[in-house]
Amino acid sequence: MRMAYRTSAAILIRATLALYAGAPCHGEGLPLCADCDLLIGVGTTYRTYHSFGWTDGWVLPLTLELDDSRWELGAFRFATAQRAHDVNNPPASGDAANPYWGFTAMRRWQVLHRPWGRLYLGFGANYRTEIDYLEATRWNFAWLAAVRFPAGRSTALELGIRHWSNAWLKFPNRGQDLLTVSFVF
Repeated sequence: MRMAYRTSAAILIRATLALYAGAPCHGEGLPLCADCDLLIGVGTTYRTYHSFGWTDGWVLPLTLELDDSRWELGAFRFATAQRAHDVNNPPASGDAANPYWGFTAMRRWQVLHRPWGRLYLGFGANYRTEIDYLEATRWNFAWLAAVRFPAGRSTALELGIRHWSNAWLKFPNRGQDLLTVSFVF
């Protein structure tokens, strides 16, 4: 089963990079999609249930934005286990989540456009390849708040805060929280 996820991720990454190959610069889009952007980044996980705290999880996001950043398709590799901090009901292993894949489909709205940057809000759905201490369901709601700064003539830098949650449709619902930094091509 894990091999299928690795193969799917490899196909997604290769297809995205093939789509991007030879793109002239940011603002002119990808060769096969004039209004698309590719975001490649790194991030970490944290928790907001009970109180704020870092969970020491590393995440590698790869997202494709379509139609001038109005839509997002993303693949997120949670590369390390995440620690649990719930002192009242900790998991037996001490880990809140093992490494896994998450995929999102999201509608994004640009709510601020200034010379120094842009502010985006997004809402959509996500799929997780495992059920764990953080989430009782594979399918979840997803939201995003991101700010994008120009980082040169052909790139930008985006700082994003994301939350994945099943909105208490099934218990427990601790949620998955991410902080990501991505280069926009």
